[in-house]
This record gives sequence, C-alpha cells and structure tokens, in this order.
Amino acid sequence: MKYLILYITVILIFTDGILSQDKITINHADSLVGKVVDGQQVREALGNVSLVHNNIKITCNRVIQYYNLNKAELFGNVHVVQDTLSIFAPQGTYYGNEAKVVCPSGATLTDPKTTLKANYGTYLFNQDLANFRGNVRITDNRSYTITSDELDYYRNVQKSYARGSVKVETDSSVIYSDNLVYEKLIGISTATGNVKIESDSTIITSNKATYFEFEKKSIAEENVKINFLTENAVVFGNYAENYEEKNYSFVKGRAKLIQIESKNESYDTTFLWSDKMESFRNTPEHYIATDSVRTIRNDFLSVSHSGYYFRNKSGKGGVITLSRDPVVWKDKLQVTGDSIYAYFKDDIEDIYINRSAFAMQQSEIESNRYDQISGVFMHIKFLQNQVNSIQVDTNASSIYFVYDLNSPNGANRSEGNIIKLFFTDKKVDKVNIYGNPQGTYLPENLVITDELRLLGFRVRLDKPDRTQLY
Repeated sequence: MKYLILYITVILIFTDGILSQDKITINHADSLVGKVVDGQQVREALGNVSLVHNNIKITCNRVIQYYNLNKAELFGNVHVVQDTLSIFAPQGTYYGNEAKVVCPSGATLTDPKTTLKANYGTYLFNQDLANFRGNVRITDNRSYTITSDELDYYRNVQKSYARGSVKVETDSSVIYSDNLVYEKLIGISTATGNVKIESDSTIITSNKATYFEFEKKSIAEENVKINFLTENAVVFGNYAENYEEKNYSFVKGRAKLIQIESKNESYDTTFLWSDKMESFRNTPEHYIATDSVRTIRNDFLSVSHSGYYFRNKSGKGGVITLSRDPVVWKDKLQVTGDSIYAYFKDDIEDIYINRSAFAMQQSEIESNRYDQISGVFMHIKFLQNQVNSIQVDTNASSIYFVYDLNSPNGANRSEGNIIKLFFTDKKVDKVNIYGNPQGTYLPENLVITDELRLLGFRVRLDKPDRTQLY
C-alpha cells in the first residue's frame, strides 16, 4: 500500500506538470512523499532534487513543495539557473506565480560578466531584477566593484541602484555616497548624499555628483569641495566640473580657493574668492577667477572683476594678476590701476601697475593724510615685506606729507616724467624726479588736507574681510 501511494503521487506530479507549464515541477528526487497539511497539498523531496519552472531550473538537497500555492521551499546547496544566470544559496523559497526566488540566508548571483553577493537576496526573473541587501558586493570581475547595504540590479541593462554606505571602485576612481545609480553600459555613476570621489590627483566631496567613467569627468553640486592633492590646494563652491585627464576643473557659485605654502617653519595661505574659478593644473599651474574676485594672502588684499593666480614652479609664491577695476591693499597702502601684477616668493616682492596707476598710503601719525603718487606705469618694490620704493613713469605726480618728530610739518607736491620715492620706516625718506621736474613745498600753516588730492584719489571701502568671506 505504501508503494502504491508513492506511485500515485509521482503520476499526479508529472500529469499536473504536463497540464500546466506554469506549475513548479519536480523532475527528480531520491525520495518523494506527498501529504496534506492544513488542507494544502504538500510534497517533500529529498536527495539530488531537480525542479523546473518554465525555463528556470533548480537543484538542491531538499524541497517542500506547496502545489496549490505554486511555491517551493529549497534547502541545501540551492542552485537556480536561467540561461547564463546562476544563483547559489544555502536555502531559499521559489514562488512560481511570481517567478521569484527569495534567499534569506545569503545568495550569490553570477552571469558571465557579473558577480553579486549579499546576506539576503531576491531575484524576479520576469523583470531580470535582483534585490540584495546586507553586505552587498557586485563586481564585473574586471573594472568595477560596488559595495552597499542594499542594491537593486537590473541585469539586462546592467544598471544598479545602491543604497546605504555605498562604495564604488573603478580603474580610475573610488566613489562613496549614501545612494548611487551606476549604469555600466554607458559608464555613468550618479551619487547623492555625503558624496566623495577619489582619483589620482583630486578628492571631490558634495551633496550630489555624477561621474563619467569613460571621460574621467565629474560633475558635483551643492557644498562642493575639491582637494587638489598635488597642489596642496582646496576649492569650494556650489557647482563644479572636473576633467581628470585634462587636469582642468571649474567651480561656480561662491567659489573659494585656499592654497597653503610652507614658509620656513610656518605657512603662508592664499585665499581667493570669486563667482567662478577655473583651475589649470598643468605647468604652469594657474587659476582664473571671474566676477567679484577677492584675494587675501597674509596682509595682501585685493578686489577686482577678474583675477589670475600663477603658482611658482618651486611651489613657493607666484603671480597674482588683477584686471577690471582692480585695487590692492598692503597694510595702509592702497593701489589701483587698469591692471595690477603682484609677485610673491616667501613674501610679496613687487607690484606692477599698468595704466592709470595710483598708490596712496595712509599716515600712521595723521589718519586723514595720505601720501599719493600717480602716473601711467608704476613699480612698487618691497623689502622684508615693507614698501622700499615706488617708481612712476610718464605723467608722474606725487604728494607726500612731512613730519618732524611725529608732528605734521607741511607737504611736498612734485611732478615730472619719472618720480621715485624711497621709504624708511613706512615714511617717504627721499624723492628723485627725472624729466621736467617741478616741486612745491607747502608749510604746515598752508596745508589743507582735503585739497591735497591727486586726480583719481578715492579711498576704497570694499577691502575684503576674511571672516565675512567664509
């Protein structure tokens, strides 16, 4: 009687399989028992079990099949196959009506180009969709690896949606984020939340970013920070694009550059603010800033509409070029002109002003008195970070105030083709005039400070403040 029941059960299984191809079918088992549990027809197969559902093949050590529910619980060395796709797991449940396998104790998915592993895995065959979670790791065995807390993988289009502690490693970069969409066929990664992109020469952080793998290009948005590893420089802004192979990037929206240089046992820091900033990291390394440009380097401050910063090859100092209504401050010295060039080494060494050159220095004794010099071209020479001399060429004019033991003692007004002022202790010590020299001395009782102004005199009040520009 026992063998008759088994025989009838096997006949029923194969008959039902023929009548309905959507039903899970047991092709082979070392032993097979049918029974009714809570009104449900249940079949238990043991040993070398083989199942099939449409074009999906399953092997395992043991199966409990709920025939009416079209569901099979799988145990031991589970292997699910569809064409080139394989899923391996210690156990799982296959749902025939949904063409879905759920592996709660871990799963590994493989096809010829991809391997996907996690602590928990679900695969929907009709959608070619894998949902894996818990220590997820997906790799194409060649160029990329993604790890995350959870991942949806659309196998046909090779598109991954990763969530939680995401890390993507490719041949050219490493990307970290809270969430990421990776489209392998077109090589594009779109990341959001605590984004960090590491490459050979830069580290980019932002709230959102898109990385183009084939172009080695990054687009970052919101709270952008680019750390240039080889230049010891950092740039901040609202939006950035970085081209790794071209060594070029630009930042827009409250852009800020911070560059640190070693100086003996201390450091010099250059701050550069603008609406847009471009970085060219090939030799010579330089930055171009446009719109609302602000510069601070120790006590050197400037404002302009355009600015260029060329860094010296030695890594110490360089050149800052300013144009479009530029102004420079150094201590109490203010300099304006059509364009200004400032040369640095450890400290500032030279400032050149081209066209409409004007320099004025506020007196440390009388705050309403300004030594002034103007002309077409100007060269200011610094020594030990202090003004050493100022020379003006072409239509030169100067006004400087005289003091006797720190008491006002008149003013000198001079004109000529060339005027050169020499300074000692921040005060004019000597004046040389070349070419049609003219000079007038006004005694103190005739000095009217507000009337002693050269053409172009203007005290600028837009000096940048470091604390306001962060």
